[in-house]
Amino acid sequence: MAPSSKSLLLVFALFAVASLQLSAAVRDAQVFKPAAENQEAQEKATTGPGLPQFPIPQLPPLPSLPQFVIPQLPPLPSLPQFIIPQLPPLPPLPQFMIPQLPSLPSLPQFQIPQFPPLPSLPQFQIPQLPPLPSLPQFVISQLPPLPPLPQFQIPQLPPLSQLPQFQVPQLPTLPPLPSMPVSPGSPGAPPQQVASSPSTPAAPQPKECLPSLMQLMPCMEYLTQTSVAAPPSTCCSGFKSLVDKAPICLCHGVNGNINKFTPAPIDFARMMSLPATCGVTLPLQTLAQCSTGPVPPLMPAPTTAAAPSPGPSA
Repeated sequence: MAPSSKSLLLVFALFAVASLQLSAAVRDAQVFKPAAENQEAQEKATTGPGLPQFPIPQLPPLPSLPQFVIPQLPPLPSLPQFIIPQLPPLPPLPQFMIPQLPSLPSLPQFQIPQFPPLPSLPQFQIPQLPPLPSLPQFVISQLPPLPPLPQFQIPQLPPLSQLPQFQVPQLPTLPPLPSMPVSPGSPGAPPQQVASSPSTPAAPQPKECLPSLMQLMPCMEYLTQTSVAAPPSTCCSGFKSLVDKAPICLCHGVNGNINKFTPAPIDFARMMSLPATCGVTLPLQTLAQCSTGPVPPLMPAPTTAAAPSPGPSA
């Protein structure tokens, strides 16, 4: 039989008490002196002087733990075996007998009568056409090379001069007129203005302007050369006559058509300053036709004559 647990505990307690009590021989032999000296040296290093030193004896080694023998458990009983009875075999599936279908009757045979052979197509013989005649060959004589085009040298136009600047002094502001009721016909009343027809009728428009513009010939040096400072008196008299008789012809001087008949291009700035230089007032209503028209041409259009028939070559 295995020892009971109470007896084992009692033996273990007695063995522990006996091992803790040191015998007198062991204390006299100072078995634990080296260990006590080491412990005393450590206490001196850590604690200050004057404290009492108690030697602690070295504890004996602990006894080995008792070994408990566990009895071997009995083997487990084997599991019971269940015998499953064998199932009976499945019955065979029933077989269905499908009756055999009767065979299909044979298709009837139709005999198509044989068609007669087609007649052969007639053969047409096309006569051979004669060969085409060869085209005639035309020999074109080599043309002479064209002469080089003439080179025209256009003279460089002189630079335009600056337009004259007119400084108009600023007029003082007029004081406001006093408002006084004045009846017409009373003394001091302004006379009524009656529209009167011009004394002189407007100049008829010429058919061509080149004869009228010939009156500007004395002005050519002033209009084309910047070195001439002022126009001569004959220029101003001819310009005044042109304005009085054919002012519409001045449009050719404004748009530059007159340059076709002058030795040099006309300076546009001097042309526009000529009325102020000669003291001539231009009719603005007539000059407005330069952009609206009609303006008479410089020369009448040439009439087309019948071309002479070419004579026999010499």
